Amino acid sequence: MLELAEPRLKIITAISNSEQEGAVVTLLHSQGCNIIYRALNYSILLNYLAQNEIDVCVLYSLSFAELKEMNNLQHKYVNHRFIEVNEKIDHLQLINQLTALQRPSLIYRPKRVNNVVSVFGTPASPGISTLTNHLARLKSAKIIAATHGNIRPETVVTVDKISAHELDQKLANLGNEITIIDAGATLSLTKTLSDRRGTAHWLNLSLTCSAKIIYVTAASINGLSYLAEFINDFKNLINPPQIIYVLNQHRIDRQGQILQKKFIELAGPVSNLLIPFERRIDSLQVGTQHGMGFWRSNTFTRQVEKISNQL
Repeated sequence: MLELAEPRLKIITAISNSEQEGAVVTLLHSQGCNIIYRALNYSILLNYLAQNEIDVCVLYSLSFAELKEMNNLQHKYVNHRFIEVNEKIDHLQLINQLTALQRPSLIYRPKRVNNVVSVFGTPASPGISTLTNHLARLKSAKIIAATHGNIRPETVVTVDKISAHELDQKLANLGNEITIIDAGATLSLTKTLSDRRGTAHWLNLSLTCSAKIIYVTAASINGLSYLAEFINDFKNLINPPQIIYVLNQHRIDRQGQILQKKFIELAGPVSNLLIPFERRIDSLQVGTQHGMGFWRSNTFTRQVEKISNQL
């Protein structure tokens, strides 16, 4: 199911400004590029190139070294590619420069899978796993959850708890059954994707392999502040999947109306839905007889059904 292009082009960053380097790394990781080394100064870069024979692409800033030194490197290592990165990064231009190199495919591309949906949420956002459970019940889907995640509410739906490094293989062997990934909390996908730890790998695959994603935020001032930060970061992704924003535990009172208005403003034209506060929902196991009776008549259910119909 996954279409993986071998990342044969090896990239080295040689950027002295840490903020500029962070922006470049974030962009490259969001596109699946293979960064093999980050040089801190010219001497370290020179030693690394001298000790390694593989062909690389060096992304460098003008402030990293003297112009004469960089010219000497380019003349000495003619098999390497050197690309200057300006202080104001043009994301599209940089990606186009890399893909235009006479090299095999640069980008590691997990293929977007039509029957995979991921549910993300803000930090401390209640309802990510609960919503995942109910959607899986409605869609007769199975759930993939991370072993590094928090304890999740019980459900009769099949839940495969796996490590982050097992996710790519799991996705590669999916059948036609709808699968919902309990992706967990995140604020800045682009920054997280530049992290090489297992949690970042989980978020990366959850994002890039899903036909649609759902982002859950709590109906609170903090929740909407988190949502605003996520949306600002999400705009930086190139060709992201379709997204549905969900305001969870919404209360119908004066404060709730203010939060609802702010939520709709933040979401803009993107699909968004409200899930009302329901004190009983956490105590009901999805699929039990009592739970299904509650399921058929509750406003919570009707809103979840609206989300389900958009998947």
